Amino acid sequence: MERFEPWWGDFELAPGSAGRWSIGPLRLWVEHHPREWRIAWRSGGDMFDDSSRVEIGLPLGQADADAAVERYSFGEINAHMAIVPLLADRPVVSRPELPLFVPPQQSITLYVSSPLWLQLRGGAQAALLREMPIVRSSDTWSGPLIEEGGLCYHASTLALTSLDGFPFSPWRAVTPIRLINRAEDTVAVERLSLPVPYLSLFQAPDGTLWTQAVELEHRAATALTLAQLGSRAPTEAGAAQRLAAPRSRADRNLLAKAFGSLFGFGGGDDGAA
Repeated sequence: MERFEPWWGDFELAPGSAGRWSIGPLRLWVEHHPREWRIAWRSGGDMFDDSSRVEIGLPLGQADADAAVERYSFGEINAHMAIVPLLADRPVVSRPELPLFVPPQQSITLYVSSPLWLQLRGGAQAALLREMPIVRSSDTWSGPLIEEGGLCYHASTLALTSLDGFPFSPWRAVTPIRLINRAEDTVAVERLSLPVPYLSLFQAPDGTLWTQAVELEHRAATALTLAQLGSRAPTEAGAAQRLAAPRSRADRNLLAKAFGSLFGFGGGDDGAA
């Protein structure tokens, strides 16, 4: 697997210069004008583009004509610009491309990939200028009732049972999810609702991006419990470093509720697996 070079970090943009970030389907330009940062972006590119590139020291006026543009003015401004990767600010919901069944007394590990967001922070005080998704996901509702559900993002989320040939991306993070079926019936995993605001983001030595691992147990037709939520990077990520803390903090009960609804289950039959 090729090594991913970070598109995030601290950058110096001299007055009168610009930077361009190409991150999968997102194109982002940052220009340093007198006492002003000018940010332009255009999303909606190739969803299967897993490349990233950073160009610093370009002349002004590089942004595409159809890009959205915003200006941020300061009394004094220095050349420092920070790009910070983040997980999404809501749970990410998706459905497996193919039906997935877990027989009784069996366990599986799913590797789930979800798209990232980024923040732009400028100046010596790292003031937050803007936050945006790398890919714009549609809104959806997760939960049977208004009182019990919540607003989420519907996104194309990879969920594979092996890392062999896994399509890693510089703008998606991988979450290992271990599901233990202790029930007496085969269950079908019909939906994934990953509560990423409660997860941290890590960078592995090869540049791949990860969250901590999640372990859940299924004991009855409607029961799914959080058995373990790691605080460190998963073992698959090696000696990884943390890039971002969770957006939201919660006690054990709230975490159990959030991750207890990660999977949408349907009934299976003895021959389904």
